[in-house]
Amino acid sequence: MNVWIRLWFAVLVIADRLLGTHLVEWELARLQRRIEAYKAQASAIRQQMEELNRLLQVAQVELCVLYLRQRRILQPDTWLRFAPAESADEEKDLDMLIDRLVKRGLAAVRTEPVGEQTYVYHLCPDWAAIVGLLSTWEKYLDPLTVSWLEELRRDENGEIHH
Repeated sequence: MNVWIRLWFAVLVIADRLLGTHLVEWELARLQRRIEAYKAQASAIRQQMEELNRLLQVAQVELCVLYLRQRRILQPDTWLRFAPAESADEEKDLDMLIDRLVKRGLAAVRTEPVGEQTYVYHLCPDWAAIVGLLSTWEKYLDPLTVSWLEELRRDENGEIHH
């Protein structure tokens, strides 16, 4: 407590003793109500932060889905194949997909040796889990993502055959 609050309570204690009032109790009750209001605000802010964090995770997964959609259009035969030895961008993109999908259990990576100290990585997305996650947040998604999700839902078992 700072000096002014201590001085204020000292005045209230003296007034209580001299006048027989309950000013200290009233002030403590008022401060307790303020503390409860601040706790309620902090709880609401914490809930908003958790909601925003979940939304950020969904946005990151959506970014990965859009990126994979682009790769499927540009490289239809090898869109889930990553060769970091051939391109630094491939390694960076694979790292992004691992961070956003594999570490969250939404995909797996299969490694294939193609030479000495050289590997090719195959991304194996769990389309059912991705569709399930993104579907719960459909109102926040980009219309392009929603249309691709509809394609995935129509496809058997929510899987894209590659």
